[in-house]
Amino acid sequence: MSRPERFRVEVGEQSVEVELLPAKDGTNNGTMTAVVGDATFTVHAAPDGSWSVRPEGGTTQERVWLDRGPGRPTYAGTGRDTAPVIVRTAAEAALAAALEEASGGAGGGGAVKAPMPGRIVKALVAEGDQVEAGAPVIIVEAMKMENEVLSEGTGVVRRILVSAGDTVDAGAVLVEIEPHDA
Repeated sequence: MSRPERFRVEVGEQSVEVELLPAKDGTNNGTMTAVVGDATFTVHAAPDGSWSVRPEGGTTQERVWLDRGPGRPTYAGTGRDTAPVIVRTAAEAALAAALEEASGGAGGGGAVKAPMPGRIVKALVAEGDQVEAGAPVIIVEAMKMENEVLSEGTGVVRRILVSAGDTVDAGAVLVEIEPHDA
């Protein structure tokens, strides 16, 4: 690792920001610094595939094992416990939060807005279609990932304001949905 990297790591219900920093001496010898909240740790890759984790300035260490599947780890374990983990880059975490915020809630129709800047891949609905809250209506490509943008409420699609290939800013109205009468 030659430059700092930031991640959001979820372990069960807990979510923490982690910053990994290259070795202080500039070498790539498997040692790095991890900043987790206000705590700083020295992390060293061990030959058995585990990681030795020691609080900075401390003398005790903990061994941590991460699964070795393709991609990022999906669980972490110590000699005592094993837990599922979700590891995302800071940018991926921000995108996930924006998508959750944009698709959350169950109002009654309204405007479906782009949760992030991106390129429209395709509309999944047509004008006049009935949609339910939480139904995917548009696919937006951002950061080389295709993301479904969901309807926040139930209603009828009145207008689709974008076409495949369009570039949109965060917050741009993509689809107008007329709520069902109460």
